[in-house]
Amino acid sequence: MTEPDYTDPAVLTNLAGDWTIPLGGYATLQWDYDRVNEKMLRLYVQGKQRQWDADGVLDWEREPDPANPTGIPDQFVSIAGSALWDRLPPEERALARRHAAGWLYSQFLHSEQFALVGVGRVCAAASDLESKMFAATQLMDEARHVEAFNRYIKTKIMLRYPYAPALRSLLEQVISEARWDFGVLAGHVMVENMALVTHAQHRERMGDPLARALSAYVARDEARHVAFGRLLLRQYYPQLTQRELREREAFVLEGCWALKSRYVDDDVWITLGFGEQAIAAARRSPVSREFRRRLFMRLVPGLKEVGLFGPRIQEGLAKLGVLGFGDFDEESLRKLDEHAVDKLAAADIAGRREDIAATAELGAGQVADAPSAMPR
Repeated sequence: MTEPDYTDPAVLTNLAGDWTIPLGGYATLQWDYDRVNEKMLRLYVQGKQRQWDADGVLDWEREPDPANPTGIPDQFVSIAGSALWDRLPPEERALARRHAAGWLYSQFLHSEQFALVGVGRVCAAASDLESKMFAATQLMDEARHVEAFNRYIKTKIMLRYPYAPALRSLLEQVISEARWDFGVLAGHVMVENMALVTHAQHRERMGDPLARALSAYVARDEARHVAFGRLLLRQYYPQLTQRELREREAFVLEGCWALKSRYVDDDVWITLGFGEQAIAAARRSPVSREFRRRLFMRLVPGLKEVGLFGPRIQEGLAKLGVLGFGDFDEESLRKLDEHAVDKLAAADIAGRREDIAATAELGAGQVADAPSAMPR
């Protein structure tokens, strides 16, 4: 089997097709500088103060295990535990781990670029100055995420995958949509929550320190972005008519069905030539089911919070088997997320300080042990 070179931009361009999409929408300028949106202002201050530099806070000198670039346990490979996985020799399991990591991190990377475009539109369309200011901090966050994920893929995993079909169709729909809030629904309510779920599942189980630290820093930003989207929509949706709200509910239900049934890593098993047996095993795997359960634990309360919880959407969520998550205390989960990622980020910084101190001590010892200069 000849494997496509996923590090070659021409290969990815050929797979992705034409990604030039017409932009819809409008821009709003706010001339009332005395009116203040206090909640958005607080979020903006937090976003401004929590900026970080991927070059400075992440230790890019660490080299991962080539057989498992993120150091994630095998249970997070979607075919692990299947009869097919049990038959694979060690070298093919190592290849599967690397491709699974490449696929996942490629989805992160493509989604961050989508967010760059989407948040720019939100910045233009938002009606109050504080929302525009926060959106500007998120633009910097997304640029930093693109930089960091692209660097991790290029230097640590060393292969890329195209965008998953479910996310690609969502992106194409909202980018060409003139109504800015559809992008917030897709990006801040759905895709950002997907990222939070993945980081929450992986962050404390990753064996690679660089992958773990990157996940922690990105997740802290994503939690802030989800809060921004909810604030925006809570303010905006009471202004809409019932017909307009039904249009948003139809869009959300379509997205929920896509995320439940079509956000899958089939491309990995097709690329590796593992066939339908691997695809079937991946789709029914415990890790895939747990991901979907955690995703809707966040999505459903979020939809309820922003006011998209009418009879039609409740009926649709019931058919998906996730309506019961509407009563879940997702606010506590968000606080737990923020505490966990702060703890991981602090632990990474402390570990790097210990490494620096140990290196400095070793250097000092070498100087002390060095022979004295010869007399003239």
